[in-house]
Amino acid sequence: MTTLTETVHAGEFLQSEANGFLSRDAATVASGQVLVAGQVVEFSAGKLIACSGLLDTAGTQLVTASAGILFDAVDATAGDVADCVYIARDAEVKDDLITYPTETTAGGEKAAVIASLKDLHIRPR
Repeated sequence: MTTLTETVHAGEFLQSEANGFLSRDAATVASGQVLVAGQVVEFSAGKLIACSGLLDTAGTQLVTASAGILFDAVDATAGDVADCVYIARDAEVKDDLITYPTETTAGGEKAAVIASLKDLHIRPR
């Protein structure tokens, strides 16, 4: 997991992805978000935000499934930022360069985030 003092550059976390950039999609990052490359993201009101890592009442699955991993850093403090690329499917990523939710430091949260990414065929290695 990266720390705030480390900088992951655009796409540096990718080990492999589907041919022709089929792993990628673009979406709007919600206003107020400051996200780094390699950040696990989810959708809220149709826009990307940092994945919360919140678990359901059983404590086994995310309340909101992850949407993927942000390709490049985005600063949306001044307002929504459109057309931000994220890895949405079919990729292998370097686990140590992924920014998981801060809540994933204890319990089953990190396992739930990884399981949600695996549902998208994104494999942290």
